[in-house]
Amino acid sequence: MKLRELFQRIRKWIYGKNYTCYLCRAEVFDGQSFCDTCRKFLPYNTNFCARCGRKIAQSGYCMDCRSHAPQFDKARSLFVYEGEVKNLIYAFKNGNSDFSEGLATELAPLIESEFSDADCITFVPMTKSAERERGYNQAEILAKELATQTGLPVEALFEKTKDTPEQKSLNRVERQKNLHGAFHLKKRAACKGKTVLIVDDLLTTGATAEELSRLLYGAKAKKVYLLTVASVVLQKEKNKRP
Repeated sequence: MKLRELFQRIRKWIYGKNYTCYLCRAEVFDGQSFCDTCRKFLPYNTNFCARCGRKIAQSGYCMDCRSHAPQFDKARSLFVYEGEVKNLIYAFKNGNSDFSEGLATELAPLIESEFSDADCITFVPMTKSAERERGYNQAEILAKELATQTGLPVEALFEKTKDTPEQKSLNRVERQKNLHGAFHLKKRAACKGKTVLIVDDLLTTGATAEELSRLLYGAKAKKVYLLTVASVVLQKEKNKRP
């Protein structure tokens, strides 16, 4: 860790505020996560699929959701996974765990506007070995920060029992097979009749969110939502003209 970053963490711990932009490290005021210059160029996700929340060229549903509706009821993401947001997610996963507070502040309005009927927040788990190697689960600390800011309870509903290879090169059937048995729902009774909001940093293929949703519905959850910092645009939507 650089000396400057260590100083900022100590300063934030003492005073409870952020003092530098998460992207360019320029000075910011009032605890903002991004400076005015960086914020202008952030790829906010403003035109998205009504179901999976990914960026789309036209309003309505993306091509993927029209052909195969996901298990979860609705998903939203703050950013499109491109440009500086890729660096932001990478930094959050690899040492900058203190980003959770600012990212939660940015995400909290989406809970109020899109998921106001949620009963609790949960998060995508990591295996114990993967979490030890990283030092923390970024989805967990983000979920806990969101719980603090919104007042919703956070529940550690899942555990991940085995590591799985990357999903992006696999087709839908292969993804499902890859994830079979990888997750365990620990608190079935806590899900019955509840609307559960799953939190993660990034929506890529969506296979993990679908598997967790399947388990929640198996435990009689009422609804399942998904909230992420960013989402990947599907290739078929990239090739589609508005």
